[in-house]
Amino acid sequence: MRRALIILCALVLDASLLGPAWAAQVCAWIDESVEEDGTHKFELNLSVDAPTSVAVGFRGPGFTSGSMGGEMIQLDPGAAKDVDGEGFDVSAGDDLRFDVQLFDHPLSLDELDSPVGKPLAAFTFRRKVGGDETAPPADLSTKQCKNLDASADSPRE
Repeated sequence: MRRALIILCALVLDASLLGPAWAAQVCAWIDESVEEDGTHKFELNLSVDAPTSVAVGFRGPGFTSGSMGGEMIQLDPGAAKDVDGEGFDVSAGDDLRFDVQLFDHPLSLDELDSPVGKPLAAFTFRRKVGGDETAPPADLSTKQCKNLDASADSPRE
């Protein structure tokens, strides 16, 4: 009986130590395309390895957006989701920077510039626009993956 109790305690301890390793992983990337009129379109995509709901703050040159109106977005494993898109003109030499933050609560319009609480995950994408670009390079489309921070603070009411 004692041996069985010791084995059970060891298994429970092992399972509790593995908990953080099972945190959902989220990947983000931006698909860039060029429209016929020369406008560059930037589509933010997310994928996860476990069912997850997040709100997304998306910033870039001249814009700040709460993806899908700042509401919670349901993400399912194995299915990439296009969550936001912005289009604007770029010029040779422009240094493009996009910041993406994921939260565990909806984002209000007032909160877009200064979100409340610690993000579950944050990503930064950068590229410099070349002088003779006829098509965008794949710089922004390289997936960045991170584990969601389960210790992120939710805003308190």
